[in-house]
Amino acid sequence: MKNSSNCNLIISGIGGQGINSLARVLANFFYQSGYSCQFTIHKGGAQSLGSVYAEFRISNEKQAILGPGIPEKQLDVLIALEPWEALRHIPLAHADTIVYIEQEAMPFFTERRSEPITDKELESPLAQLQRVPLSIHWQSYRNTALKNNGSIKMANYYAGLDCLNAIDQFFIHTSDNNSQSVFFDKLFFQQIKKARPVIENNHDAD
Repeated sequence: MKNSSNCNLIISGIGGQGINSLARVLANFFYQSGYSCQFTIHKGGAQSLGSVYAEFRISNEKQAILGPGIPEKQLDVLIALEPWEALRHIPLAHADTIVYIEQEAMPFFTERRSEPITDKELESPLAQLQRVPLSIHWQSYRNTALKNNGSIKMANYYAGLDCLNAIDQFFIHTSDNNSQSVFFDKLFFQQIKKARPVIENNHDAD
């Protein structure tokens, strides 16, 4: 357990994966759990499949003043629902960054590009990420959501659970992990009305 007073978190993905919704649930979760929390949602394009990520700066100090933007080498937790998008944020990571990445890559669309595609871009994002000197937890958020809920749109729920697991390594909680998960579930299904409750009572995103 790191027992730090601050944690910098990024949740990344593409349009349509529910990054915006998950970010708002987590912000509410952090606020109501007694943390100071600043967050920003960045959208790289209005259309579906554009880059989307949420940037959080979290502290267990009530009056913490945290500047906007996560400085280079100060990203503590990266949760990525798409491996191409994970690559964008690796430069912010440090040696102990906690990383969870969906292992299924979405198609790499090129129709709107005017410049040639480089050899590096044609290489699998998983191959590129495997060369990064970080310990990566490879996940199957889409498959888990499809299996447990019948819809890949619940992938953000399982990414949210991994976010809680990562945050637990930074802060000491007064309540146990199960009560934290129950509180997250309550907020998630209250705020995201179209989300389907989990069919299996299983909080593992294997």
